[in-house]
Amino acid sequence: MYHPFIVGDVIYLRGLEEADLDKEYFQWFNDQENDVYTNHAVWPNTPEKMREFYDQVTQYRNDLVLAIIDKKSEKHIGNASLHRINWIDRHSKFGIIIGAKEAHSKGHATEAAKLLAKYAFDKLNLHRISLGVHEDNEAAIRVYEKVGFIVEGRQKDHFLRNGKYFDIVCMAMINKDKV
Repeated sequence: MYHPFIVGDVIYLRGLEEADLDKEYFQWFNDQENDVYTNHAVWPNTPEKMREFYDQVTQYRNDLVLAIIDKKSEKHIGNASLHRINWIDRHSKFGIIIGAKEAHSKGHATEAAKLLAKYAFDKLNLHRISLGVHEDNEAAIRVYEKVGFIVEGRQKDHFLRNGKYFDIVCMAMINKDKV
């Protein structure tokens, strides 16, 4: 393992590193085929954008982006993140992306989500983590439900793709054991 931070059974999470920017990670955000449920590939990704994002999430304590590494191959397959961490009210936006197509549907997202949620509650003492997911992204919704997220509502007609509007399903998990 290379710089592990949180270790699971088949994956581990580590800090995002500068060397990650020049590898396949860069192309995840240009891949039109892989960008069905997000707006990552609306504008071309550039080295400058990647650098700006990297600087933002590694310099400040309001965002935590961890690389998801497959233990067997040691390959960076995705990211698990907490964004806009509010240290006073103790909540954050939660996100998982599996950018490596060959890693889809293998349980990596579920394990990463469990590891990050546990870290958010046990180490960072957050009380609530929330997310929004495209209504047709059934695989992601199943992952989040397995981990303990519950549906809180919907943002109607929030996502436009190919001339059709879709809802965003709003989900959250609250750590009731922490005061």
